[in-house]
Amino acid sequence: MRVRSGSVSIAIAVLGLLLGVSCVRVEIQRTRTPELAQSTPTVVLRDAKVAKPTPVARAERRGQASEGVWRTLFRYRMPPATALEIARLGITVTVVEVASVVDERGWYWPVPTDAAAHLVGTANPGEPGNIAITGHVDTERGPGVFWRLLDIRPGDEITVWSAAGTFVYRVVDVQTVAQSERAVLRQTDRETLTLLTCIPDGRYERRLVVRAEPVRPAVATR
Repeated sequence: MRVRSGSVSIAIAVLGLLLGVSCVRVEIQRTRTPELAQSTPTVVLRDAKVAKPTPVARAERRGQASEGVWRTLFRYRMPPATALEIARLGITVTVVEVASVVDERGWYWPVPTDAAAHLVGTANPGEPGNIAITGHVDTERGPGVFWRLLDIRPGDEITVWSAAGTFVYRVVDVQTVAQSERAVLRQTDRETLTLLTCIPDGRYERRLVVRAEPVRPAVATR
């Protein structure tokens, strides 16, 4: 019996499509981040000495809308943040990755006193999603790394460094929320930088939340 070449071509094309969809599924399932899958840990104080970061090489930042779709599908991970600067406020601070911890005190992120903490489980600079960085407003030894963050306002620019290069964000919203408010740490569809610190009113039951979006055009260059 002769098999028509057209039928064979159609069968091969359908098989290729099914295999492609299968690959995308597997990649998405492999790269899901477990940190924020069920609930959100608490941000608390804990001492941790860190070294000042060395200058990093600049790298070309990935794309706009079309490339954002591919990143969402395949979750190409960018490096985590290593330093942060808000020039108008005179803030220049080391940023370290902080993973959540589970012990007798519960589930929380131990934030160091002498550096800002990039919360593991949130996005990295250059990725779609919520990039959450928190720091103390004050410590037992005096002002914290985010003491001057209280004076930030919409329009201020925030520079973040990683091993991939330099990323610049512009503040679009500043608000105060209850310490128990976890929605500010939820993932977002678009790249968003979120900075958090406590309100130093003696009770520390409220948090300052700063939202910033990437400056266009992209500014991470090699």
